[in-house]
Amino acid sequence: MAAKTNEPTVRPKHPELNGTVVVYSPYINRQKTIQEGRRIPQELACDDPTAWEIMEVCKRLFPETAVEGENKGYSRDYEAQWPPMRGRIRVRLFEKEGGAPLNPEITTRKQLFLKIAELIPKMASRQPGYVNPNAPKEERPGGGTNKKKKKGK
Repeated sequence: MAAKTNEPTVRPKHPELNGTVVVYSPYINRQKTIQEGRRIPQELACDDPTAWEIMEVCKRLFPETAVEGENKGYSRDYEAQWPPMRGRIRVRLFEKEGGAPLNPEITTRKQLFLKIAELIPKMASRQPGYVNPNAPKEERPGGGTNKKKKKGK
């Protein structure tokens, strides 16, 4: 039998994930309680952020290669099991080699959560009068060419 040493055993499960932070929408949602998963103070959180909004903000703060989205739901939040709330955003805060921060202003999880919550209400999609350019155009009532065919001859 081998002698035990006091040195900790290092068993990195996923070394490629070192330096990354996971963000779910309940982490920064003002309507959620601490027990439901909110990670920042309620007065600094934003209203109902979607996974898409979180990802867009993170892409502005970090290089696109440092941000990835996954179709995963947050276990504590039953409502977020369906789109658009469903989604796990993984953000790399530090370079793989050297460990230098990719964004010098954001070096901790809490700083990331606070910055995302600050920027989401400023997004164009959150402003009054915003029209989604990708949304299907609505047909005008009475403007169609639905003429009935006459039966007979």
